[in-house]
This record gives sequence, structure tokens and C-alpha cells, in this order.
Amino acid sequence: MNYTKVAIGILLKKNKVYITKGKYKKNIWEFPGGKVKKHENIVHALKRELLEEVGILILKFRFFKYVKYISLKKKLKLYFFLINKWKGEPYSKEGHVYIWIFLYNLKFFNFPLANDSVIHLLKKDIHFLK
Repeated sequence: MNYTKVAIGILLKKNKVYITKGKYKKNIWEFPGGKVKKHENIVHALKRELLEEVGILILKFRFFKYVKYISLKKKLKLYFFLINKWKGEPYSKEGHVYIWIFLYNLKFFNFPLANDSVIHLLKKDIHFLK
């Protein structure tokens, strides 16, 4: 089984982060993003996915964390990016529930297991992220 590469954007605005629910599982919250297509690089996938999912053009971003995740059903390589400048107003173009929450409230939301280390780091380094 080959790894699936996934580009994920963490939109940050005034100590808040954009999250969405129900894209893959009904009661799971996620950061926007998606699979990297064949012959596509990670950054291009990030920009494409964020435009498709939340209607924004990314202007400023930086790499945040890489996570390799293996379960019985899938093998993932997740590339997380911090995004703090964009053009457009983020919203769910696909009609999923979305909210802006304070970073310190991430612990109250149910995310995929593969995101655990990222969420821990986001809460830990809240001042670094500004």
C-alpha cells in the first residue's frame, strides 16, 4: 500500500483557527486541505485545495509540521502549513459546517488521530504562531 500525500492548511487570524466538520466523517473536525495529485507538488496542492474548499488565495504561509500516519486502512504523509495571509473570506464552498475558534479551545474538538501532535504543538506554541 502506497502513502497518500495530503496538504493541510491551518488558517490563523487573531489567535483563532479555522476548522470544518463533516468532510470525511460526520462528527470529526478538520483543517482544510486534501490529497496531492500525481505530478503535483505539496505547495501547489495546498493552494489548489484551499481555493477549492474555502475560496481563498494564499498569500503568506510557512511549513509547520510533517506527520506520517499508518492505520490498518491507510498510510498518510500529512504536510501541515500555517497560513496567516490570504485574499478572500474563508467559508466552506462544499457546504460543511465551519467555525473560527481560539487555539486554546482545540482540545474540546474531536479531530482525526493523525492530527494529535499538530494540535498539541499549536496549543503549546500559541505565542510563536503570531
